[in-house]
Amino acid sequence: MAGIFVPIVIGIALLAMVVWLICGATFEFAMTIAVSVLVVSCPCALGLATPTAIMVGTGRGASNGILIKSAEALETAHSVNVVVMDKTGTITKGNFVVQNIVPAKGVPLNEGELLWLAAKCESASTHPIARSILTAYEERGAEHGNSTVENIRELAGEGVIASVEGKTVLCGNVKLMEHSNIDLSGYHGTQGSTEVLLALDGRFLGHIDIADTVKPDAKQAIGRMKAQGLRTAMLTGDGQASADAVAQSIGIDEVHARLLPQDKLAALNEIREKNGAVMFVGDGINDAPVLAGADVGAAMGSGADAAIEAADVVFMKADLSSVPASVNIARSANIVSKENIIFALAVKLLVMVLGLTNHASMWLAVFADTGVAMLCVLNSVRILYKKFD
Repeated sequence: MAGIFVPIVIGIALLAMVVWLICGATFEFAMTIAVSVLVVSCPCALGLATPTAIMVGTGRGASNGILIKSAEALETAHSVNVVVMDKTGTITKGNFVVQNIVPAKGVPLNEGELLWLAAKCESASTHPIARSILTAYEERGAEHGNSTVENIRELAGEGVIASVEGKTVLCGNVKLMEHSNIDLSGYHGTQGSTEVLLALDGRFLGHIDIADTVKPDAKQAIGRMKAQGLRTAMLTGDGQASADAVAQSIGIDEVHARLLPQDKLAALNEIREKNGAVMFVGDGINDAPVLAGADVGAAMGSGADAAIEAADVVFMKADLSSVPASVNIARSANIVSKENIIFALAVKLLVMVLGLTNHASMWLAVFADTGVAMLCVLNSVRILYKKFD
């Protein structure tokens, strides 16, 4: 802006001086007019208009537990059209609990034996679902000998393959079973729960129902997002039925289920092509590429270090109410920035015209420069006293 603004202003000042000299004014008078124009047009207020709004907005976010890493993130957040969220740990608490153990018909295993097999298979995994199975096994105190577990392979977004007592055990979701050509004709899912399916040497054994708890503020936060005109979407590796049940309970508009970690970024890009700028909210290590690829990436402060590092915004409260609050702060900062620019330009233009016609004193010119700059700063400070909760 300076490359255009400065030459034009200097040209106007010189032209005004020449015109007044031609009209018979003294050199001192003509020079006073030119200096008044230069003082009025000094771009201090324009230089402060946006940075002060962004700085105050960033500080206001920090006081609300919203850490905004850059001015660009705050400026982009005001234009977001869609909020896309991961499910586990973001919408839900991530505290999985085993609800039911369901052996398949004709399988010579009881619930305890099925749980033992799942615990053995998941013994090396750190995934929250795996930890819930191990916790349930430990609480039941069931013992089935010290069987050896070998060749454990964890497949991202699918589950675990391991060798227990020389037999191949599959422990994961439907995708894992389908990719391993397991016959699931005897499988009947449970609506609204996350399910871990088990197979032994190519035979389906049954499934374990695991429930996660939706965060208490989720429904209200989604309602606030919709009131802001935002569309909401959820990405998850869980089954379609489980994902739909969670989305329906809190009012999410769009659901993409059974996604592998590498599929999430493609789903995000698809949503962006349809709706415009996207904010992605996640917390897991698998969410890091999606956080980096979103227009605005927001990570829960309780999440993985990789997610926090990749994000543009970090929510220290780790609840969804921070999402509409951050958008509200960004929109307020944008409005204040525009107010500052319009006010500064309007006052400067008015005083410049008055100065060119000798109807404005040097003191009024100084006000149009320094005074307007201070008013822009004070207008930005209003953000500190606005309620965003």
